[in-house]
Amino acid sequence: MQKHLEQLLKGLNLTKIQSELYKKSFYDFSLDAFKTLHNGQELIPNWHIKLLCDRLQVEAERIVSGGERGKHLLINVPPRTLKSELVNVFFSVYCWILKDSIQFISSSYSASLSIVLSTQSRRLIESDWFIEHFPDIKLSKDENTKSRFTTTNGGLRYSTSTGGTVTGMGADVIVIDDPQNPQLARSEVERDNANRFFNETLRSRLNNPDKGIFIVIMQRLHEDDMTGMLLDKEPHNWEHICLPAELSDNVKPIKLKQFYVDGLLFPQRLSLNTLDSFKTGLGSYGYSGQYSQLPSPSEGGIFKGAWFNTIKELPNNLKLDQLKWDFYLDTAYTNKQENDATAMLCAAFHNNELYIREVRAVRMEFPELIKEIQNFTTVNGYSNRSRIYVEPKASGKSIVQMLKRSTGLNIMEDKPPTQDKISRASSISAFVESGRVSMLDGRYIDNFLNELKAFPNGSHDDMVDVLIMAIDRNTNRRKKVRAMS
Repeated sequence: MQKHLEQLLKGLNLTKIQSELYKKSFYDFSLDAFKTLHNGQELIPNWHIKLLCDRLQVEAERIVSGGERGKHLLINVPPRTLKSELVNVFFSVYCWILKDSIQFISSSYSASLSIVLSTQSRRLIESDWFIEHFPDIKLSKDENTKSRFTTTNGGLRYSTSTGGTVTGMGADVIVIDDPQNPQLARSEVERDNANRFFNETLRSRLNNPDKGIFIVIMQRLHEDDMTGMLLDKEPHNWEHICLPAELSDNVKPIKLKQFYVDGLLFPQRLSLNTLDSFKTGLGSYGYSGQYSQLPSPSEGGIFKGAWFNTIKELPNNLKLDQLKWDFYLDTAYTNKQENDATAMLCAAFHNNELYIREVRAVRMEFPELIKEIQNFTTVNGYSNRSRIYVEPKASGKSIVQMLKRSTGLNIMEDKPPTQDKISRASSISAFVESGRVSMLDGRYIDNFLNELKAFPNGSHDDMVDVLIMAIDRNTNRRKKVRAMS
C-alpha cells in the first residue's frame, strides 16, 4: 500500500512539473496538444512552428500581465503548415492555462470552417490529457455551444465568419484566419466584403484597444486582399511575418532566410516534388498566392515581363516621325490616389509589331485631364494621321465631346468590348509572347511592367486596358475585317 501511494504521489508530481512546463512554453504545449487531437500522432517539428509559438507566447504573457501592445500580428504562411491549429485552436486554450478569463473572437471565411476550429479547441479542453494537467479550468455548462463557449471564470471563445454577427461582443484577442476563400481569389466582391468586415465590424471589438491584439493569418490572394490593405494603409501598426514555401526576397523579416533548408521552408512536408505538383495543379497564380505569398507570380502571369523588349531607338534606321503614332485612353477623372487612374498609351504599329513610345497614368479632375491629354499627344508625336481612341464609358464620352468641340484632335470612341477583361488580355497574350511589343526606353517602363505582371491580381489595371486596346485594334480587329471581306 505504501509503495503504491509513493508511486501515485510521484506520478502526481510529474504531472504538476509537466503542467508548469506547458505554462512556460507554448511550443511544448502545442506538441502535446497536437498529439492529443490526432490520436497520438507526433507533430513533425520545424523551425517556423517554434518561431510562431514563441512569438505568440510573448503576446499571451503580455496580455496576462496587462502590458500595452506594440504591434498587431500579420502572418502569411502556406497551407498545411499548422497555421490554423497553432493560432486558431491551440493558442486560445494556452492563454486560458495562464489566465482563464481572457476573451477571444475567431473569424474565418466560412461559418463551417470557424465551427470546425472552435470544436477542436473545445475537444482539447475536454480531453483527458488537458483535464489531467489543468483540472481547475472548466467550461460553463450554461454556455457551451459549437460557436460560443465560456469558462467558469469569464473566459470566452466566440467563432464567426466573414460578414457574420458580433453585435455586443468584445475580446482581448481577435484572430482572423483566412478571411477570404482562396478559390475566390479574383472576386472583388469577396475581397471588399472581407476588408469591410474587418474595418467596420471587428476593428471596434477589442476590449482594450491599447492592449488587445489582432492576429491576421492568411495566404496572399490579391494586391488588395486584407494583407495588402493593412500594409498599404497602416504598415506601422503591424508586425509582418511572411514565410513563403521557397526561399525568396519575399521572406520577412529577412533574418529568417537563414533558417530555410536547401531553399525550402518545411522540407519534411513541402518537398520540391510536392511543391512541383502544386505548381501543376494550382497554376502559376494559385501557387504564387498560396505558396509564394505573392499576389501574382514574380515573373508575371498572363503577361510576363520577359516578353517585352526595351529598345533605345527604332530598328532599321526608322525615324520617330516616319511612324503614325496613335493614342489609346482609358479615362477617369478624380485626383484621389485610391481611385482608378486615366491611362494613356502612345504606340505605332509597323510590320506587325507594336512600338510603345510612352504610357502614363494620371489622376486628375476633368479640366486638368483635358489639358493633360493635349499635352501627352503633343509631346509624343501626334500628327494629322494620328487617331485617339477612348474607351467608351461615361467619362470617356464626356472627354471625346469636349475635345471634339475645343480642339482639332482626331479623337473618337473605341468600340465597346464584348468580352471580360481577362479574356481580352488572354486573346492578345500570344502577340506579346512572340516578342512583338517593344518599348522605347523611358521612366514609364517599371510601373507599366509591374502592373502588367500583377494583372489580374493587381490593385490597378488601367495601363493593361490601353495595351489591350492598342493590340486588339491592330491585330484581332484587322483579322475580322479581312475575314469579312
